[in-house]
Amino acid sequence: MCSHPCESACRRGELDEPLAIRDIKRFLADYAPADAEDAAAPALPTRPQKVAVVGSGPAGLAAAADLARFGYPVTVFEKEESLGGLLRYGIGLHRLPREILDREIRYLQGLGIRFLTNHPVDPRNELEKLREEFSAILLTTGVWTDRKLGVPGEDLEGVSGCLEFLSRFHRGQAEDLGEHVAVIGDGNAAFDLARGLARTGRTVTLLSWFPEEMIPADEEEIRGAREEGIRLVDRTQTIGFTGSNGRLQSLRCIRTQPGEPDAKGIPWPVPVPGALPFDLSFDSAIVAIGQRGDRFLLGTEQPVGMTDAGYIAVDDLFRTNVPGVFAGGDVIRGPSSVVEAMASGRAAARAIHGQLSGEKPAVSSPWRPREKEFPSIPPDLPSLARPKMPERRVSARMESHVEVALGLDEKQVLSETSRCLQCGVCSECLQCAEICSAIGAIRHEQGPVEEVEQAGVVIVADPDASPAVKGEDVLRAYSTKSAKDDSHAMMLRGFAAAAEALTLLGSGAHRLKGQGLSFSPPDPLLSPDIRIGVFVCRCNDSLGWPPEFDEYVRGLVRRPQVEHAEILASACTPEGSAGIVRAIRERGLTRAVLASCVCCPLDFVCSACTDQRTRLKSSLFHGTGIGRAMVETCNVRGEALRFLQGDRELAFERFTGLVDRSVGRAGRLKALPAPARPYNFTTAVIGESEAAVKSALTLAEMGMEVFYFGSPEHAPSKTLRQSGIHCFPGAVITGIRGTLGDFGVIAQVEGVEQTYRVGAIILGEQARKRVPFRSGADLPPRIVPAAMQKKGVAGVPFFYPGSTPIPGVFLANPKEIRVSERIKGAAAAILAASVMPRRPRQSKGYTLVVDEDLCRGCGRCVQVCPYQAVGFRKKATGSWCAVVDEALCKGCGNCVSVCPSNAADSPYRNRRYLEEMVEEILL
Repeated sequence: MCSHPCESACRRGELDEPLAIRDIKRFLADYAPADAEDAAAPALPTRPQKVAVVGSGPAGLAAAADLARFGYPVTVFEKEESLGGLLRYGIGLHRLPREILDREIRYLQGLGIRFLTNHPVDPRNELEKLREEFSAILLTTGVWTDRKLGVPGEDLEGVSGCLEFLSRFHRGQAEDLGEHVAVIGDGNAAFDLARGLARTGRTVTLLSWFPEEMIPADEEEIRGAREEGIRLVDRTQTIGFTGSNGRLQSLRCIRTQPGEPDAKGIPWPVPVPGALPFDLSFDSAIVAIGQRGDRFLLGTEQPVGMTDAGYIAVDDLFRTNVPGVFAGGDVIRGPSSVVEAMASGRAAARAIHGQLSGEKPAVSSPWRPREKEFPSIPPDLPSLARPKMPERRVSARMESHVEVALGLDEKQVLSETSRCLQCGVCSECLQCAEICSAIGAIRHEQGPVEEVEQAGVVIVADPDASPAVKGEDVLRAYSTKSAKDDSHAMMLRGFAAAAEALTLLGSGAHRLKGQGLSFSPPDPLLSPDIRIGVFVCRCNDSLGWPPEFDEYVRGLVRRPQVEHAEILASACTPEGSAGIVRAIRERGLTRAVLASCVCCPLDFVCSACTDQRTRLKSSLFHGTGIGRAMVETCNVRGEALRFLQGDRELAFERFTGLVDRSVGRAGRLKALPAPARPYNFTTAVIGESEAAVKSALTLAEMGMEVFYFGSPEHAPSKTLRQSGIHCFPGAVITGIRGTLGDFGVIAQVEGVEQTYRVGAIILGEQARKRVPFRSGADLPPRIVPAAMQKKGVAGVPFFYPGSTPIPGVFLANPKEIRVSERIKGAAAAILAASVMPRRPRQSKGYTLVVDEDLCRGCGRCVQVCPYQAVGFRKKATGSWCAVVDEALCKGCGNCVSVCPSNAADSPYRNRRYLEEMVEEILL
């Protein structure tokens, strides 16, 4: 029935044995039978065009099922008393129990398909009549003419063809075959016939002209035949039949050997030179060497075109030369397996649907692109045994025509599926396209395209992907001499390549210079008039969407202050987000609740953010007149919808709870702060090492301003004559202080202390050890620390190579990294350039503040802040209090957790807000 060609292509066979794909599908068919009680009832036909299918074999049944699912009224004409065609009258009962076939047919009847049995269709007289009644006719009559040997005596009584005999046998028309029966052939059909005859108590001999090791039948068929006592005679060709009084008595045979391979590589057997014929006595013989097409199958007056081989001629869309008449299955290409006939029927059904409706149905079995490479099989992957199909014992199965293969159990299937190598990652199931059908974002049929991207500089970071092209604008961020496992060196090379790219591209680019004020425009003020709009995203129904959710959302408008409630198919699409913005403006909403996949309503990206979330927040919060402070969000996808498959009641409870609490909080939202702080756009480079000089020159070539100082003990010994670099030959550095964007470099110039304002600082190694740093004017100085993580050493925080715990302070030549000083200097330059603002900085909404009246100046917040954002300043009373630099604060909350006086808090969602939220959750 299925020759499992997919298993021969399975790459697991390169390691041990191919995956048992056919056996796994058998388990699924047994596990979820077609007539299960919970099977969904099909819809009634929705299309006016009626379709006729002639023949109820595998191709006809598969085509009828698909046409019914497309919505067509389908009528199947079958000449026999029972449905199934070859499935019923050609396949052994030990292979396909008829109760399984009947069960599948009952399922098809449940689809609304009309079956007419005992109703042969004579194409000469009835085809035109059918064309008048039906919009399309599909011929799937199969091939029922046995191929003959063409040798003397083949017309003797007792000699018959395979299908000729099976059709009588499965109709119950028993015949006297005698005790000894010969089956001539070596395909799966021949072995199927031989094994069926053995169950009738006869002695069966199978004759093959191939050597046993070259017999084309499946290995399990040969093994099963031997277990059941069937005698196999190989290397033997039947060249005639002999008998008396018109009755078979023996087979005239001759020994064979493999011949020269043909174009397909098949060594068809030829008689052994000089071999003499010999006779084998049998009571009857059945020729099972295949079927052939019959050009007169449809009558002497052929109503449709035929091929020279005797099959119906069709085009690529299964159309015959008669308009409205299609053909599929074995009748168009000759005998094949059951699954191949079904595939042909389904393809013909899609072609009929396309012609009748003008639609292009989705292809259900796409091919993997041939040019796409497979991932390599891991060398340490263990070899695992393939499970063996359980079979009924020979002593039990020979007593009747019971099914031999019993099927894998659940544990075997789970074990076998775990052997899958996931070669293609995507298994081409197309469920993504079905789920995303509402917006059509997935186009599975789109093939690879070649695009050209224009670039001024190319950076090659992987030596294995290095192109052959060379030039000054092709930079290689790697070295064949350095070890690939040194991650710090690799990162510095990447930084240096980025710096060199900017020097090639950025000489004429606009750079901010001098100093300015970094700020963000304040969000729109929150109106005291509270008008809430609720926008709920269905997430494209990817996780499901029950009707009770719709009813709940519609009822929200009956609540006080809720002016609008809307459900969107997908809020993150341009249409969805634009609809939200439009509704807020048109209805004058002052508060909005967004129930989607978004976690927070802030213009902030963290590890939980996806492309959908960031796209939705960007399009919503950048809308004119819409501020982040007026939006309350809740992640219904992650907190509610994901429970729909397992616990629908829990999902509804979580969904309503999330939205209820969000609506309640929306009325108590506060405006976000709009911080403003001075910012300097000059970088100070302190040190005379080769790395420090390279940092200053690289920054200048990028178009940035640089203050260049010498060593802490003395003025610089040389002057860098480069546009953008300002040297201070008489300045001796005594210290640095401040924070990112507003550092002060303190120097003695001819005995007078001067402070130079800069935004970032690059220190040479000697300068790092000798120049003290103060985070505040009244705080004690300290040496800038420098440490890198090492294997086996705990307690060292991770920093980029060349960075320090002080934001905005970088190292020109970090120690213990095996790269050149020039690479280190260029890397420090790009790190300094990257911290310079290019646009107004927005408040993330998480910035902490310290209440001066409550702060005791204990210093615990300074100790736990990982971002050096907390400092100290003197109050008017002379005591000390902590102060938070909003530009450095990431809102982690460490200071809030250790503050003994509750002085550290958030101005947006403060302690009182959190207490109210916890109170609502507990209730």
